[in-house]
Amino acid sequence: MHLPVLSTGNLVLRPIEDKDTAALFRHFSDDAVTRFMDIDSFSNISEATHIIQFFRKSLEDEEGMRWAITVAGSDELIGTCGYHKINKPHFKAEIGYDLQPALWGKGIMKEAVGCMLTYGYEELQFNRIEAFVDPDNLASSKLLTRLGFRYEGFLRDAFFEKGKFVNAELYSLLRHEYTRESIF
Repeated sequence: MHLPVLSTGNLVLRPIEDKDTAALFRHFSDDAVTRFMDIDSFSNISEATHIIQFFRKSLEDEEGMRWAITVAGSDELIGTCGYHKINKPHFKAEIGYDLQPALWGKGIMKEAVGCMLTYGYEELQFNRIEAFVDPDNLASSKLLTRLGFRYEGFLRDAFFEKGKFVNAELYSLLRHEYTRESIF
């Protein structure tokens, strides 16, 4: 699989590169960023190196793809978004995303994920895109709803993260429900 550069006009989604190591370390060292993620906050820069290698291997194995989110005109990573658990035989994937807390509530993630959805439906030919959300992550649930995702249900003890079982809400968006107009 190929990871193209995507652009919305305001944002550029580009492959994560070695030059992003320091920015990724700062980003994933922030407890607010990793609070609802399945990773612990980074405490060593080598963790940023490892996650870049993980993203590359995932792309190589055609299991996932992750973009650095940047503001047009600046190459600085402000967050990431991507597909994981790509299931080609069933034309579906799961999405994930994160953003620097200082930028929350400004519409950046709606624009970034919207761009990623367009690529997923139009280029990768997905039929179903899923998202699992911690029930306490109200901002993520609202984002998905604004993008047209439907709530499918509450999954008890769905994942084992950070030493404990956690619940999840499942959201999905099907190809026939997707419209570019609702995203942008």
